Amino acid sequence: MPGKYTVKLTKGDQTYTEQLDVAIDPRAKYSLEERKAEFELSMKIYRELEHMTYGVVAIEGVRDAANARAAKLAEKDPLRKQLQQLAADCDALRSKIVATKEGGMITGEERIREHLGQLYGSVAGYDGKPTDYQVARTESLGHELQDVIDDFQKLTQKDLPGINSGLKKKKMEAISVLAEADWQKKKEESSLAAGAGMRAAEGQMREMD
Repeated sequence: MPGKYTVKLTKGDQTYTEQLDVAIDPRAKYSLEERKAEFELSMKIYRELEHMTYGVVAIEGVRDAANARAAKLAEKDPLRKQLQQLAADCDALRSKIVATKEGGMITGEERIREHLGQLYGSVAGYDGKPTDYQVARTESLGHELQDVIDDFQKLTQKDLPGINSGLKKKKMEAISVLAEADWQKKKEESSLAAGAGMRAAEGQMREMD
């Protein structure tokens, strides 16, 4: 959005800051209010994409944990079958969010992820006011995504207590569901670590020079 921004650059022990004035292109045919509507919808879709990513990570976490524990149990163990069923149910929910065929949109198989990605590109690619369809589509996909995540929560709330009780009796680690707040924290920590790693690499290259 138009306004005053501060750009900060850190290089080693030195920090540089600069003020920038961002303005709408004078040739633009849209108003400030239309630009604001586009920005807000873009950010809303972006947050849905983040929520979707969390959902997929959480579902895959339970699925992979169930498969890993099932592999350690005897073929005829009832708990093994419960774990395999949980993993299969998680995979079914995941397939409602993410295309399962290699190639995604190229194969013609599109799920919530592909639809949200296309929608984000169309909204963010034009700085003017979004269409009524784009606004309605954002709401629709958001509800569709939340329905899947809600179904996942119901599944784990129903199945995990009994499964974890069985795992405890066999002295095996319980299966937990990743909380969105914890996922967000890990994502932020990874971003900080990646930035620190890049700065360290740049420092080593300067020393070599």
